[in-house]
Amino acid sequence: MAQSRKEELIREIRQQREDLVARCESLRQELEPGRQIRLSLHKHPLRWALSAGGTALLFARLARRRPVVCSKHRRRGGLLLATARLAFNLARPTLTAMALQKVQKHLESRFHPNPGNSMLGGPPQK
Repeated sequence: MAQSRKEELIREIRQQREDLVARCESLRQELEPGRQIRLSLHKHPLRWALSAGGTALLFARLARRRPVVCSKHRRRGGLLLATARLAFNLARPTLTAMALQKVQKHLESRFHPNPGNSMLGGPPQK
């Protein structure tokens, strides 16, 4: 009698374990994100289409170029500012050359004191 009760309990536990495994598998399939999305697509296709169109419209609006607005206002500043601007534009090449010379001299004195074998214009190094 005790032996038959033990076998009956073993069968019952085995059956419960199989039921638990089956329930876990069905729950795993039910909660799968890909399956949920497919079901939602089939249930609500209009909502998905409208949300996709709205998202595309939003990204298109964000990525578009802003229109260039040309103003017809004159530059302010008068004659003095116009003269200073003209003088700076005329002196720009000379100022650039002077700045480059100063930078070259500073770099040569800092990194390589021998000007005959400089990386900044001297003969190639051996």
